[in-house]
Amino acid sequence: MDRLIYTALTGMTARGRAQAVTANNLANAATTGFRRELVAAEGRYFTGSAVTSRVQSGAPSLATPHDPGRVTVTGRKLDIALDGNAWLAVQGPLVKGAQTEAYTRRGDLQVSASGVLQNGDGRAVLGPNGTPVTVPAGSDLEIAADGTLLARAGDISTPIGRLKLVDGSALGNLDKDSNGLFTKADPLPFDATARLTGGALEAANLQTVDALAELVAQSRGFEVNARLLGIAKDIDERTARLMAFDR
Repeated sequence: MDRLIYTALTGMTARGRAQAVTANNLANAATTGFRRELVAAEGRYFTGSAVTSRVQSGAPSLATPHDPGRVTVTGRKLDIALDGNAWLAVQGPLVKGAQTEAYTRRGDLQVSASGVLQNGDGRAVLGPNGTPVTVPAGSDLEIAADGTLLARAGDISTPIGRLKLVDGSALGNLDKDSNGLFTKADPLPFDATARLTGGALEAANLQTVDALAELVAQSRGFEVNARLLGIAKDIDERTARLMAFDR
């Protein structure tokens, strides 16, 4: 009986985790370049030298960095959509006082009051050398397909830097943090062959209708596990009463 109760309880925990992940996906459906997460249930076993017992359900969340979102043309000069497996390097969160590097598909760029190029999250965009990109005051900025930054004055365009684009094929084992950024223990190298599309943005890689359907199914699954837990409790109480009557 304890196995039934424990399995039902861990199943409820897994369903609850799945609902939280799907709700987070829905909350970010309008976030540029957002990457949804999928939850995969799995069986876990406690093993020992004597016997294998108690199976519990696990629900790890799996990010999907290679699943692209829909690209929409905006016509804005500082909007970029990364082509293929290209990802944009930005400043990540501080870890033990040290600045880290992170990767994103969010390309709604803007120049801050201090002249630092940032994306819509307020993250400083990095150049090939891993330092934040700065833009001279008053520059009419354009971004070439290879990530080169051009300051236009009349009919003359002068290169003033380049975005650090990396190869997304190495992103399979990246960690996704609570800010929606992907990180790696060691910074990825600059990819000179990566390309982008100017005047466009990539939307989140999820369909709201599908996510809502997933949330309903996960809610129903949680209810089923809750009912199973109640049935197990009822059976256990009846068994205890029968045993007390036999005495």
